[in-house]
Amino acid sequence: MRSMTKWECYRCGHIFEGESTPDECPNCHYSLTFWLEAAEPKVVTVRNFVKTDPVTIDSNASVLQAAQAMRERGAGNVLVLANGKPTGIVTERDILNRIAADDLLPSSIPVRKIMSSPMISVTADTPLSEAVKIMAERRIRTLYVTDSGAPFGLLNMRAIVGDQFRVARSLD
Repeated sequence: MRSMTKWECYRCGHIFEGESTPDECPNCHYSLTFWLEAAEPKVVTVRNFVKTDPVTIDSNASVLQAAQAMRERGAGNVLVLANGKPTGIVTERDILNRIAADDLLPSSIPVRKIMSSPMISVTADTPLSEAVKIMAERRIRTLYVTDSGAPFGLLNMRAIVGDQFRVARSLD
């Protein structure tokens, strides 16, 4: 049995599936001398946008220590661990809105007091568009990512947007 191939009309984009191409597009009725082999659309997953080596900090560490760790690594967030297991996320915005804006002393407050928990998570194979929808619906900018049930990393809007800037620059 021959496999069916998908063909795309170069005039209207209609996809035709068959063993051979027709002489005319069934959609626009344009007489075609050649068809383009239709490529399956590639689903972009979060896997390529995840920071797999996030800054981590113990839940009992101070907000000051978290801020210093973020500055040292040039990161916008830290993954908070309790007994070595991921339990929450602290972002630059958390420090700004929950500490600095209230004029609190960051060296006296443990990160567990300001972390976002429970974490909203997705798998590494989640379509990127779905992850962005989750972020928008939850009004968050960072997701915890797992792969086969194991911790994989963090996905944030900065990584997604940053990649789009790199793509745009490479097109120039």
